Amino acid sequence: MVKNTVGGSKHKGFARKNVIVKNNNNALRVSEDEAEMYAQVMKIYGGASCQVINLKGESLLCHIRGKFRGRSKRDNFIGNGTWLLVGLREWEKEPAPGKLLNCDVIEVYNDADKNRLKNNITSVNWSVFVNNDNKLFTSKENEEDDGIVFADEKIQEYEELIEAQIDSSSKDINRIITTDDGEEVDVDDI
Repeated sequence: MVKNTVGGSKHKGFARKNVIVKNNNNALRVSEDEAEMYAQVMKIYGGASCQVINLKGESLLCHIRGKFRGRSKRDNFIGNGTWLLVGLREWEKEPAPGKLLNCDVIEVYNDADKNRLKNNITSVNWSVFVNNDNKLFTSKENEEDDGIVFADEKIQEYEELIEAQIDSSSKDINRIITTDDGEEVDVDDI
């Protein structure tokens, strides 16, 4: 019998035996050391690196550890605007001018964790991250139309006819109604 090398739903890859069971404790991982800081992803470079900014507005080069890649990224997806807990590499010396300081991902926060962080940790000014979230998500929604229309000539003619009929009907509204008695009533007078 021939082996099926293509096709199928690849359901074995998502099997229960490959899922890492998380602890059911809902403890929120917070910064416990000076070398740990909160960061937000600004750019994804590809591979296992990205650019993040910390609460002071400084850019850092963040390395995504193996724990957050591959099959484990299913619950720890890192994209633009994602909040992270990162750890600085204390053993490295100060980078050369023009280079970014290196750090590693320790924790990835989802939307529920973001709200818990904002509510529980009041000593930190979260406005930098919140403003960046607003910029990232509103800039995509408010992009101007580039003038590209995905329609053929027939659809455009149809839309122009409808607009013309709407314009003409709004101008020619008959505001005089005749009643059953033959009496004319002006609607504007009512």
